[in-house]
Amino acid sequence: MKLEYMLEFLVLSDTLNFSSAAKTLFISQPTLTRHIQAIEEELGVSLVTSTSHSVALTSHGEATVKSFRKIIQEYNSLTARFDLEASRLHGQLTIGLLYYAIDDYFSEFLDNFQKKYPGIQLQFRSYVPQQLLDDLRQHKVDIATLFYYDKSALADLRCVPIAKTSMVVMLHKDNPLNKQEQISLSDLVDYPLIELLNDAYSNEMTRQYLSKSGITFSKFCQADNIEMVPVTIRRTGGIHITGESCQRQCAFSIVYRTLTDKLPPASLAFCASSESTNPLADLFLNNAQLYFRHSYRENSL
Repeated sequence: MKLEYMLEFLVLSDTLNFSSAAKTLFISQPTLTRHIQAIEEELGVSLVTSTSHSVALTSHGEATVKSFRKIIQEYNSLTARFDLEASRLHGQLTIGLLYYAIDDYFSEFLDNFQKKYPGIQLQFRSYVPQQLLDDLRQHKVDIATLFYYDKSALADLRCVPIAKTSMVVMLHKDNPLNKQEQISLSDLVDYPLIELLNDAYSNEMTRQYLSKSGITFSKFCQADNIEMVPVTIRRTGGIHITGESCQRQCAFSIVYRTLTDKLPPASLAFCASSESTNPLADLFLNNAQLYFRHSYRENSL
């Protein structure tokens, strides 16, 4: 049973008026009514009797008030104890962030984690994917943010998925494909596919994405890194497939078009080495799992 429903029922038991209780709780009266009904359905008893003018507690309702007050008191005592324990934790976590996704997905979670554990210092570093993965495995960072299609590539890591992202194609604004209303992977195969010279992990991600559609390219060219992709597009007329977060580059003469292929999106996860020697890494991942489990599930539907 949701704690918020218990609290709402206690407010109703104090006011004995749905309208007044709803105003106190800053929710609508129909919403409050649904929540009380949900409690009654779960408990299998009636808690209130109501008319157009008044609300009264049944004998079950009175007993429930006493139980809920005790539950909430114990809950508050428990959270107070945990908050005290959290405030006493000290240490440092080094977190590697993909440079093009630093402001996406998890900034609010990081703020909440820092407030909950003020004694834990968070140190951030900006990375491209391959170097980030290498440094995580070499324990140069404690936590990494990584995209993946196939978890088997990260089997040696503990990963907590937090979001999903779609793929886009980068191409020159004068490319004939840009005149099309929609672009699919099959439209791209006549152009050179630009891969990243120093980012094998991103290239493998792209290959996994293409394999799901059965699309293969016959022409390839390379860019030193993602920053050099726009220059390579202008020089070769090629295209580059990447995650939608890269649109923040806003490169001159380059457009970022969403692909219409109905393929599963990639997952973004917080990852830590299963051999990490920093006990705070598990604490961080456990908090992330609790924080993101509902939003990630909803985003997956």
